[in-house]
Amino acid sequence: MALSMRKRRFIRRLAGYGTNPVQRRWREVRGQEQHHVIAGHPVVLPPGHDLPYYQRRDPTYDSYAGAVMAEIAAGAGRVLVIDVGANVGDTAVEALGAAPNIDLVAIEGDPAFASYARRNLAQFGERARVVEGFVGPVGSRVHFRANASTGGFQGSATDGTEVTEWVTPDALLADADSFDEVVWKSDIDGFDVHVLVRHWDVITSACQTLWFEYDPVGTLGDPQDLATLIELLADSGRTLRVFDNLGREMVRLLPGEGVRQGLTVLATWLAQQREGHVTVPYVDIWAR
Repeated sequence: MALSMRKRRFIRRLAGYGTNPVQRRWREVRGQEQHHVIAGHPVVLPPGHDLPYYQRRDPTYDSYAGAVMAEIAAGAGRVLVIDVGANVGDTAVEALGAAPNIDLVAIEGDPAFASYARRNLAQFGERARVVEGFVGPVGSRVHFRANASTGGFQGSATDGTEVTEWVTPDALLADADSFDEVVWKSDIDGFDVHVLVRHWDVITSACQTLWFEYDPVGTLGDPQDLATLIELLADSGRTLRVFDNLGREMVRLLPGEGVRQGLTVLATWLAQQREGHVTVPYVDIWAR
C-alpha cells in the first residue's frame, strides 16, 4: 500500500533523529563546512551546526520572521534591527532579505559564531555590521560556553569562560534616531526577559518593536523579572503576536489585560510542556 505524503514526511522526520548525529560527526571529523540557503541567500555554517537539519525536519523553523519584517518595512522609511544573540547570522539574513530598507546590527559574543556572521552578512554590504560581544551582565552568570549550534551562560566558573566586558543597549541604540523604525530582537537563551526588564526605558524609548524569546522556565536571572516584564508589556500599549518555536503564529494579545492574562497563561503552559513531552519549550513574541 502506497504511503501518503504525510506518512512519508513523518518517517523521514523520525529517521533524521538517528542519521543527523552521524552526519554531523562525519562533517566535524572532516572539518567540512555546510552551505545552506536562507530566504534565497547563500550562507556558510560550521560543520556541527544543526540549522539545516531543523529546517529539513520542520520547514517553518526560523523562517517566518522574513514575512513579519517585510510587513514592518513596508510601512516605514529606514528600519534598523538590533539582533542580540545573532549566532551565525541566520536570522539576520532572513531579516535583511525581507526588504531593501532594513539595516541590521548583529551582536554575537562567541568569536567562532561571530566570524560566520561576518561572512554571511558581507553580501549585504553597508546595511549590516557585526559587533562581537555580550549584552549584560544579568545577575552572577558571567561564564559562557558554546557548542556546535548555540551557546549560553553557565551556573559556575568551571563550566565556561568568564566574560569581563559587556555591550550596553545604550551603545547599540546610539544611532536609533536616524531610523523611522527600530526593532529590538533578542535570542539570548535565558537572558531575554532580564535584559528587557533591566534596560526597559532605554530599549523602549528607541524601539517601536520588541521581538524576543519568551522562555519563562529557562530564565537565568531574578525570577521576579518575569512578573515585572508582564506588567511592563501590559502597560506599554503594545499588541503582542506570539509564535511557537517552529514559526507558527499562535495568538495575538491585545494591550492591557489581554497581555497580562495571556502571558501568565503562556508561562504556565510552557512549564507544563517542560514537565511532559517537549514540543514547544519556548515561544517568540513580537510586541508592537
